[in-house]
Parts: sequence; C-alpha cells; structure tokens
Amino acid sequence: MPERVRRTLARLQTIAGYHPLMPLDRFVRLINPTSQHVKYGLPLAYASLGSFMATLITLFAKSLVNLLSVSLFDHDNQFTNALPRANLLVTVFTAALQVYWINQGLLRYDALLQVPVFYVVWTVFDIIGGGIYYNKFRAFTTIKYVLFVLGVAV
Repeated sequence: MPERVRRTLARLQTIAGYHPLMPLDRFVRLINPTSQHVKYGLPLAYASLGSFMATLITLFAKSLVNLLSVSLFDHDNQFTNALPRANLLVTVFTAALQVYWINQGLLRYDALLQVPVFYVVWTVFDIIGGGIYYNKFRAFTTIKYVLFVLGVAV
C-alpha cells in the first residue's frame, strides 16, 4: 500500500474513530469479554485460524511442488508468468500467518488445548479442502457421503 494512502487511512481512523468497515458496525453485536462465548470460543478460534492457514499451505505447497517438478525435471519453466509467483508468495505468507496464529493461541491458552485442537481441525480441513480442490467429491453418491462423514468422525 502506498505511503500516501496509508497516511490518509490513518487520518480517517483518527477522525471520530472512523475505520474502513465502520458502516458495518451497526450489524455487529458487542460481546462481553467475560462471556462464555469468549471463554470457550477464542481458544478454539486461535487454533482453528492456525489450522486453516496450515490447510492453505498444504494446498498451495502441493501446487508449488508440481510447478517446481515440471520446471526442474521437464525443463519447462513454469514461473514465466505471475500466477506461479503469486502461488509462492501466498505459500510463504500463509506459513507466516500459521506460525503467528499458533503462537498467539499458545501465548494466551494452554498447549494441552491448543495443540490437539489445531491438529484435529487441520486434519479435517485438509481432508475436505483436498477433496474440493482435487474434485474428489464430484462422483459421490449419498451413501458415499454418509460413509465419508462417518469415517472422518471416527
């Protein structure tokens, strides 16, 4: 973001507490910091955000490895346009965000909660995300969906 735009946004935010999403504030209900939603939801949110970032890393890294293998072994450079470079940047960015969210959860909450929730949610997101990304659910019948959900739940 250009410095001029950043300074303009900073000035707007200081004027009467304005921020870019202020028109949506009327739809947001404030949550009491001591409520049960915060007590039980925030620890799960930190672990789930880290898990979601890990799932994105898995999907983008798989695509990146495919691009690299074609570039190196088939001698067909796949990094001549912007999309593969964007894939690399997104992979690095989501890796940094994954570490950030995991660390934030571990700073605030017990590792005995954060680590198992992270791995369970990551596994479920990876299974579902991979199935969607690689179009594996297209040929599922109703019984296959039921058995799939049962298999993931077990």
